[in-house]
Amino acid sequence: MSSSTSPDETRLRLRAVLHAQFAAILAVCLLVAAVGGGVAYTTHVDPGTETETRTVSSLTVESEYVHAAEVTEPNSVFATGTVLDDRNTYFTRIAPVLDVDAETTYQAASASDVDVRLESVLVIRNVGEEGTVYWSERETLANETVSDVAPGETAAASFALNSSAVDATATSIEEELGASPGETEIVVTTDVAIDGTIDGEATSYSRTIELPIDHGGDTYTVNDPGVQSDSPDRTEQVTVERSYGPLRSIGGPLLLVIGLIGAGGLGYARRGDDLALTPAEREYLAYRDDRSEFAEWITQIRLPASVHEREAATAGSLRDLVDFAIDSDTGVIEDPQTGAFHAVTPDLVYTYRPPSPEGAADAEPDEPRAADTAADDLDAGDADAADADGSDGDEPN
Repeated sequence: MSSSTSPDETRLRLRAVLHAQFAAILAVCLLVAAVGGGVAYTTHVDPGTETETRTVSSLTVESEYVHAAEVTEPNSVFATGTVLDDRNTYFTRIAPVLDVDAETTYQAASASDVDVRLESVLVIRNVGEEGTVYWSERETLANETVSDVAPGETAAASFALNSSAVDATATSIEEELGASPGETEIVVTTDVAIDGTIDGEATSYSRTIELPIDHGGDTYTVNDPGVQSDSPDRTEQVTVERSYGPLRSIGGPLLLVIGLIGAGGLGYARRGDDLALTPAEREYLAYRDDRSEFAEWITQIRLPASVHEREAATAGSLRDLVDFAIDSDTGVIEDPQTGAFHAVTPDLVYTYRPPSPEGAADAEPDEPRAADTAADDLDAGDADAADADGSDGDEPN
C-alpha cells in the first residue's frame, strides 16, 4: 500500500475540516458575498457622485504698447511734423518725445460690467549683478479705468516720455549719489487689471507688462515685447458620477459569486452527504497519520512463509505496533503484497492490518497466510500416505 496521499484520503480530510470548521467557513463565505455585493452595488447600481475641479479658459487677454515720436526739429531727412511710429530706435535730437499707448483687449464668450484698469509707471533704477537694486525712482505716467468694456473692445492709457528729460533725471541722480555701482535701467511698467462678470462668473485678472527703453545719447531704443497674450486658468466645481477602475468593477461581482457558491456548496454538502466521519473513516485517517509519522521505522519486505508459522498477535493500531517494535528492538515490516504490517520476534508475529478508506466492512478479505497453506498441503499429503499404507498393509484377523 502506497504511503502517498490518495484521492480517498484527500476527500476524507476535506470532510473532516469542513465538519470541524463548518460555522467559521460558512461565515467567511457569507462575509465575502456581503463584501462583494456591497462593492458591486456601489460600483454598478449606486456609484454616488463626487465634486471635480475643472479648468476652463475661455478668457484671453492681449496687451501691447503702441508708440510713436513726432519730428519737432528741422532736418534734411524728415519733415517737421512727421510721425515716426513702431520703430526700435528713435532720434533724440529731432524727436525727443515718445508717445505711448498701453492697450488691452480681451476675448470671452460673454461678459458684462467689465472694468479694465491700466496704471503705467516710469521706473529709473540702478541694478547690479544677481538683480541687486541699488536705487530706484518711480513716476506715475498714466492711471486709467475704462468701464463696461465689451469683448474685443480696446482699453488704453496714453502717456508721453521725453527722452531728454528722462536721461537728464537719471544723470542727475547718479551725480547726486556720486557713484553708479550697477547699470542704470529705464523701463515703463503697466499693471493691467480686469474685473467683471465673464461667462457668467465673477472674474478678476491682473498682470504686469514692461517696456524697456535704452538711452544711447543721440538715440533711444524701445525694446518692444510686442503683443503679450494670456489665457489665465479659470476653474469651476462640477458634480459628476463617481467612476471606478476595472479591479473594483470586476472584483465586486466576482467576490459575490465566489461567496454565494461557497455558501451554497457548504449547505449542499451538509444536506446531501453528512460531513461527519464514521468511526471507520476516523480510524483510516488515524492510520494514515501514523504511517506518515513513523515512516522511518517501516521497511517494505516480503516475509517468507516460515515466519507466519509462529503464533500471531494482532495490534490495535499502527502506533501500537511501532511502540512494541521499538520496545522489542525490532523493526516494522510492511508486506507490499498484502499491505499488512508485522513486527517479528523469536516466538510471535505481531500484525496490524490497516483499514480501507471505505470502512472495514468494505475491505477486501485478507489473503491466506503462506504457513497455513503449507500446513494444509502437508496434512493432505499425510492423509493420502495413510490411505495408501492401509490399503496395502491390512492383514486379515
